Amino acid sequence: MRTGRDLACSILTATLGVAGCYSGLSADAADGAGATDAGGDGSSGVTAADDGGSDGGVPAGECAAIPASPLRRLTPAEYRNTLRDLLGDPAFEPTYADMGTVTSELGVRQLRSDAEAVLGRKDSWTRPVFPCDTTAAADEACVETFITEFGRRALRHPVTDTERAALRATYDGAVAELGFADAMDAVLAAMLQSPSFVYHFEIGTPVPETPGLRELDAHELASRLSYLLWDSLPDDALSAAADSGELDTAAGLGAQVERMLADPRTDTNLQHFVSQWLQLDGGQLHFPLEESVKDPELFPSYDPALQAAMRTETEALVRKVFFEQDGDFTALLQSRDAYVNHALAEIYGVDGPADDDTWAWVELPAGQRAGLLTRAAFLTVYGSARAQSPIRRGVFVLEEVMCIALSDPPPDVNNTPVDGGETVDDDGNPIVRTVREETEIRTGGNGCIGCHHVINPVGFAFEHYDAVGGWQDDELVSGMPIDASGALVGDVEGPIDGAVQVSERLAGSVQVRECFADRWAEAALGVEGTALDPCTQRDVRDRFVETGDMRELLIALVTSNGFRYFSTEEGH
Repeated sequence: MRTGRDLACSILTATLGVAGCYSGLSADAADGAGATDAGGDGSSGVTAADDGGSDGGVPAGECAAIPASPLRRLTPAEYRNTLRDLLGDPAFEPTYADMGTVTSELGVRQLRSDAEAVLGRKDSWTRPVFPCDTTAAADEACVETFITEFGRRALRHPVTDTERAALRATYDGAVAELGFADAMDAVLAAMLQSPSFVYHFEIGTPVPETPGLRELDAHELASRLSYLLWDSLPDDALSAAADSGELDTAAGLGAQVERMLADPRTDTNLQHFVSQWLQLDGGQLHFPLEESVKDPELFPSYDPALQAAMRTETEALVRKVFFEQDGDFTALLQSRDAYVNHALAEIYGVDGPADDDTWAWVELPAGQRAGLLTRAAFLTVYGSARAQSPIRRGVFVLEEVMCIALSDPPPDVNNTPVDGGETVDDDGNPIVRTVREETEIRTGGNGCIGCHHVINPVGFAFEHYDAVGGWQDDELVSGMPIDASGALVGDVEGPIDGAVQVSERLAGSVQVRECFADRWAEAALGVEGTALDPCTQRDVRDRFVETGDMRELLIALVTSNGFRYFSTEEGH
């Protein structure tokens, strides 16, 4: 006699077309399956709004230059969160970690393993799953309700005729041999391994006026929104909004964003974006915060606990600005509020908690600190093992805060840290140089000056901060007095003295707000800045320049053409 697993495998393979019982489909196969599942006849099964979109018009001309939407699978974090919210089992840790567009054999095995593990944890489920007692006699109404209601949540759209038939065939093939309970388990396992569960399927509705352009239907839009803000599936309220037509209007979409932003799940993706923007998880010129190495003789208190405290402080400030100060971008760059323990209070030179396990909000010195760019996490990442790094800090401000493109350094560039201190002059005489002086000498050649005449003056404004963000009037390594004078370019062009002035200038810059809007749009839409369609870029920029409100920025993104439409590979 076949085991329940063997029978379920054969049924799944025959009815859902999954490879080896799972959704191990190639991108092409999954795309074809999704197109069929969406409406049973290859269509989306959803009619576009009469007005052609939430802004009242169909994208045309340059506004239709919207990037393609590639087939994507749930990331491991999305997969974990989706199972958590689907079953109400926060302690479940899936094995699925397979990455890429095409599910590998390893990913297939992980999906099966997780489906089996889920079924073995029924006592841990806190959300309703089966609508009846599956240990009782077979109940046809229960089967249909389960496929309709739970299937809708798991697959993130109303179950189509094609999907219903496949899931029903799974049940019918299992119930006679395995019994009611195991047959219902087989249907649940099929859902959790199906392409519609594992992939972000966005079939859309063709836009007749613009070949190659498609508009997301209401449930695809709800799913895109929920994974943008929560890294998880839509909740009941968002699904209901999709059903009611609320998501067909900009006002309706905006209302859902406001509601969802109040949910604690938003914080994870908010912190991920800011961490990406600040490159705290690593960048081209530096290691992640947790891997940044410092000289133990110069910084004896620097350890993993201090690194963790630096990240905690940054996240606390971002959370406070976003949720308690109406997402005010100016506050993000100028606030002197800091959440510190004892070790961080010592870095900042302020009174704070007596130990590292106690945390408190304090106000940092007005002449020394202003916003994220003067905090220990950022300054540590953009510092060398022994000293500050004006080149790294200057490059970040120009490229990531002001969106000024810089040329790549020459292939033979000297990348050793500039630490200052004792050295020798050209005649071999011992001298002492500051980091600033050594930087000017090293970058003064014809092959470097083209970029460094704008990089260095920005980076020099951060000279008061040592390699872990501590304030220094005299340089820690050389002992020489600090010179933090410099200059900014762009729409805030002019001389500056110190990073507090830099932060104040940047907070009032239109160029900086446009850059921040672009960076957020790139992250939200999964495209490079040059791939943003001009109208989405313009509309999102304009809203953020006008309001300076990161919450409004999110609403502008979600209601933009770039979020609600996508192009096929063939069309664009």
